[in-house]
Amino acid sequence: MAGGSEKKGSGLPPGQRQGRRIRSGLKPKHFFIITNPGRDPELSVTKTIEEFLRERGFDATVNVAEEMKEGSYTNTDLVPKETDCLIVVGGDGTLIAAARDTTKLSLPILGVNQGKMGYLADAEVEHLDEALKQLIEGDFEIEERMMLSGRIYGADGTFLYESDALNDVILHVMGELHVADYQVSVNDKFLGNFLADGIIVCTPTGSTAYSMSAGGPIIEPMARMMVITPICPHTLNTRSIVLSEEDRVGIAVPNGNSSTFFDGQDAGLLEAGGYVEICRSEHVTRIIRIHPSSFLTLLSKKFQG
Repeated sequence: MAGGSEKKGSGLPPGQRQGRRIRSGLKPKHFFIITNPGRDPELSVTKTIEEFLRERGFDATVNVAEEMKEGSYTNTDLVPKETDCLIVVGGDGTLIAAARDTTKLSLPILGVNQGKMGYLADAEVEHLDEALKQLIEGDFEIEERMMLSGRIYGADGTFLYESDALNDVILHVMGELHVADYQVSVNDKFLGNFLADGIIVCTPTGSTAYSMSAGGPIIEPMARMMVITPICPHTLNTRSIVLSEEDRVGIAVPNGNSSTFFDGQDAGLLEAGGYVEICRSEHVTRIIRIHPSSFLTLLSKKFQG
């Protein structure tokens, strides 16, 4: 496979290379509301938020996705330049899609939970007024979450696609084949062949998603690392591999075809001989925490149902 990209990490100053939770001091005034209509079909929650903000003299622009086109919920061209805060109405999947769509804007995001899990969406509908009051008063913290940057190349080395991902980058076998041979390298050094249904490279945030279902470890989300997890490996000794945030992963598919996904968004077909390069993104997702709590406490609640 071709060598790794010259991009060796994010170039962030050392002091910004660790996950952190900060007291923002920000009192946002211009809001952009992104709504998943599948979670708020009557737009009752969206309208409540919009009215709350406008009654208090704040700007509020609403973006309701008519359909989830290619896994995307918003177009950054629709976000007013003065926007200083995003509010996402939906589940964790909606927030992850919105984070990917608006990565380069570097805006803090408050998730209003209309889904099931709620690892990322911090505000609950039954306490919405209280959460919005804390938001406009600047009474919250911001978690900076590591993201991945992935680039896809064809068999002849032609660049095909690039995107960031908050959760994971996934290659999955498709077509008549039920298993593929994935050749994995780290920092341009061959790691090994994985005979599997697919390969997941995830962030700590994504460790509680597909990677966990595939047997990968659960990682504290403020950590900075990557995890490689094979999907249904066809060997007895294949386990997840934990890497540092500075590492660069290359995955080649010498035979057969694989579908590629960035946070669940279909990035197209990777044909035989193609490869993907993955490293830490120079961007982070800034998640607003109205009710800061220990990740382990939250995890315990989820385990208890």
